[in-house]
Amino acid sequence: MHKVALITGGSQGIGKEMARAFGKAGYRVSICSRTEADVKRAAEELSSEGFSCDGFALDVGNCGQVESEFSKTAKRLGRIDVLVTCAGIYGPIGPLEENDAQGWEQAMRINLCGTAFCVRAVLPIMKKQKSGCIVTLAGGGVGGKNIKPNFSSYITSKFGVAGFTEAIAAELEGMGITINAISPGAVNTRLLDQVLSSKEKAGKFYEDSLKQKQDGGTPPKLACDLALFLAGEGGRKISGRLLSAVWDRGESLSALEGLGKSQYTLRRIDGELFCEADG
Repeated sequence: MHKVALITGGSQGIGKEMARAFGKAGYRVSICSRTEADVKRAAEELSSEGFSCDGFALDVGNCGQVESEFSKTAKRLGRIDVLVTCAGIYGPIGPLEENDAQGWEQAMRINLCGTAFCVRAVLPIMKKQKSGCIVTLAGGGVGGKNIKPNFSSYITSKFGVAGFTEAIAAELEGMGITINAISPGAVNTRLLDQVLSSKEKAGKFYEDSLKQKQDGGTPPKLACDLALFLAGEGGRKISGRLLSAVWDRGESLSALEGLGKSQYTLRRIDGELFCEADG
């Protein structure tokens, strides 16, 4: 029986590349996105490349809809082995006091609540199987050296995704299900085009985005390779981590089990290390 990978936001950008990567790796792939026409077009394109891919329209911010559609997918395909949550938006760009409040809230609903709703819906399926791999997308601004100003809704929601991932990993210990967050790097997607169209509202990040557009950005293949590693044998002992597609590779993570629990999380230094330093 083929393993099944479900990719949210799979009609374009990183999500579509994730679907392609898992399909080429032998998975049966199901993608979803908000717009039915986009999902249908992407599923047909991916299927033409020689692997099984179907799709359905879904608003990840609608908990009831997510639960219903995930249940249908599991029944149709027999199982769900991998969930990758790529659906996301930037939200309003600019100083917080100028942001549209409803737009700010929508980014939280789609990026953070949408991730939580999808994980919530897939867990009963994976628990019944006693196995599964969940990969969340923590965004490009999480865990890096600098916080981008004027993107508060996006960054707040993605920090939330990283914390959520760590919390759920603790709930899933010993159940055969892993969950990790990936920061994919500066990938050229429709979100980059949104930054470029916002111009001065993006602040200094506008100039960085122009350069990224010209240079080609981070290849999405890096995030896809990392997700495939986490879904394979090598990733079975890794859970609750915030990983960078740019900095972290499968081979470098093989020794992760022996590292402290604060390694590769938002809490890089824990209380014990502070005590040692003080002593």
